[in-house]
Amino acid sequence: MTNEMFRAIRLYKKMSQNEFARFIGVSLATVGRIETGSLELTPNVKAKLADRFEFNDEFFSFFEKYSRIS
Repeated sequence: MTNEMFRAIRLYKKMSQNEFARFIGVSLATVGRIETGSLELTPNVKAKLADRFEFNDEFFSFFEKYSRIS
């Protein structure tokens, strides 16, 4: 998972960085650093995302469009 996909998940769920951080159980600074690419996603954060979100076709369609824009 890339930092772009991490950010796309947050945007898809319409959450602020603060809401997203609280929801997945990490600090606001961690979310910001992952999104800017200054911190790599750890296996722990990836597991938290997988545990809390169901990724369906709608999400992957959103991500494809997001990737073209950014």
